[in-house]
Amino acid sequence: MKVASNPLTNMKYVLKIWSTLIYFAFLLFAMLIFLSKNEESLRFDFFHNVFANYTSHISNFSISLILVLVAGFIGGIQNKSIKGAYIVASLLIVANLVYELFLPINNTMDIIDAYYGTVGSLVPFLFLIPYQVFGIINNPNYIENNKTENPVL
Repeated sequence: MKVASNPLTNMKYVLKIWSTLIYFAFLLFAMLIFLSKNEESLRFDFFHNVFANYTSHISNFSISLILVLVAGFIGGIQNKSIKGAYIVASLLIVANLVYELFLPINNTMDIIDAYYGTVGSLVPFLFLIPYQVFGIINNPNYIENNKTENPVL
């Protein structure tokens, strides 16, 4: 019985280095702005100058951004499609609007929070669309259907 020595032979698609680095930079940025809500030293002066009270709404933005970004990244690795990210983004937009406009559970109804969540659901596509087109390539070492040279009996 021969087992494939390279685990990457099981992956149909592989990522280019630049797309992986940009993904993690985007993810780090989203986490930093989320943490800046409570930690003043992490706040960006630029955002504070443009959006005076962005820290009170930034959690909706960053959580939506992270969820859509992760859904698109995983979908891209699995089948070179960001269709799952579109679905997650749509669900998050609807959930943000419903929660912020109609459900006062642990929440002050605030349309601005819904706007931040909507923008946070759309911003990842600035990365995900080029990522899908240019950042994923077919794996030249892929063994179709995980077949090895000697089949397992």
